[in-house]
Amino acid sequence: MKTAVKSEGPIKITKATVDAAWKRRAPHSRLVLRDKECRGLTLIVNPTTMAWVFAYRPRGTDPLTGRRWPNRTITLGNPGSLSPDDARVEVNRLKGEAIGGVDPAEAKKARAQAAQRRRATTLGRLLDEYKKVLPRRPKMRGAGLPSPTYVAEELAQTRMALAEMDATDKPAAELTDADVLKLVSDAEGVTTARKRYASLSRFLDWCRDEKHIQANPCLLIARARRPKAPQARSEYLEPAALTRLWTAADALNEPVWRDLVRFLIALPCRRGEATSLDWSHIDLAKGEWRQPDKLTKNRDPHRLHLHPLAQEILKTRWRAWAEAEAGGNHDPAARSMVQGTPRSGLVFPAPRSGKEIDTFTDIKADLMEAAKLPDGDGDTLTGWTWHDFRRSFASALGEASIPEAVADAVLNHRQAATRGGVLGVYQRSSRWPEQVRAMQLWGRLLQDALDGKQSDANVVAMAARAS
Repeated sequence: MKTAVKSEGPIKITKATVDAAWKRRAPHSRLVLRDKECRGLTLIVNPTTMAWVFAYRPRGTDPLTGRRWPNRTITLGNPGSLSPDDARVEVNRLKGEAIGGVDPAEAKKARAQAAQRRRATTLGRLLDEYKKVLPRRPKMRGAGLPSPTYVAEELAQTRMALAEMDATDKPAAELTDADVLKLVSDAEGVTTARKRYASLSRFLDWCRDEKHIQANPCLLIARARRPKAPQARSEYLEPAALTRLWTAADALNEPVWRDLVRFLIALPCRRGEATSLDWSHIDLAKGEWRQPDKLTKNRDPHRLHLHPLAQEILKTRWRAWAEAEAGGNHDPAARSMVQGTPRSGLVFPAPRSGKEIDTFTDIKADLMEAAKLPDGDGDTLTGWTWHDFRRSFASALGEASIPEAVADAVLNHRQAATRGGVLGVYQRSSRWPEQVRAMQLWGRLLQDALDGKQSDANVVAMAARAS
């Protein structure tokens, strides 16, 4: 049925007028009351709603036709939110905009669209989009794509940064440098602050590239107030100190923990590379560990020579595997029925879950309790880290006059002075024979220390190398 429209006025619209008009509403009808006090203001009464409407004609002419613009209307609200006097004040404000050349309806539409965009581009929603994009974005350094581990850590740090700023539901355009500065100031520790800040800044760079924000608030903070890079560690353990840890590993609760600790001492690998080591990467006959590119930090495939100490650790793990395959039977005859080496599977599986070991804090605590390794004051030394083992390797070989380029090759350092820059572009040799000799020397140094051919040594502080 067609709606019947009835127009009345102009009359002075008051609260009583509004109440009376609401009582007169009827199905399939519309009542239009024009206000006498404010030209262009009308009250529209429908069967179920009422609304204030302002009718006007935009200033100027259409440049295509030369005629004045047609009349337009804009809804202001309803009598429940605007009294008649408030409605007149709003109309007069809009008239002022129209006189200044602004189209109130278009301005209102633009504000609504901007508000909608802000609601749609909250930082939490944009992070969900970033999660889809990040695995496919080229690495900032080197070639190829970021690893799943890097992606997970980057997203986790960004998500925690947004949560700590209480900004997950905040429109991206409303994030300020004050929010970021509070994040940095409230973070527990320099390392945490730096991780949060760096991951958040990279995420906001992406937001800027995608035109969600005009500038990255992280970059608006003065450099003096940004999180400082932690000072590079400069400690290492001499072979005699490492053997104290090697011997103490016997006291660990789990044999696989013992073997993993000794493996990290015997080979200058990163601990993540050791925990992800698969039997398919090992060739005991050739004495080689071939690391696929997806498991190395710089995404370059890498090869390590296995000296006798390292091979013995792997054979110990092999025997443990054979025993498990034989159903836990310790009888040598039963174990001998298991032929060959494992074709795949983790070399150092977690004792209970069978997954990669991630309990390094607990392992270190138990190891230190058993080692009682003293520092200069005679107290138990707790300042070393697992990564110090790699520095111990490089330092010991440096004392033995092994070239730095060879040590960098063993450590798989792409950005080192001997492997990066122009030299790294032109010098593509892996110097494998020299790597083998370096690893054999390292094995002998450890074996000599285990045999008591060297005096005890404590952790030595080295001068921090300039960045």
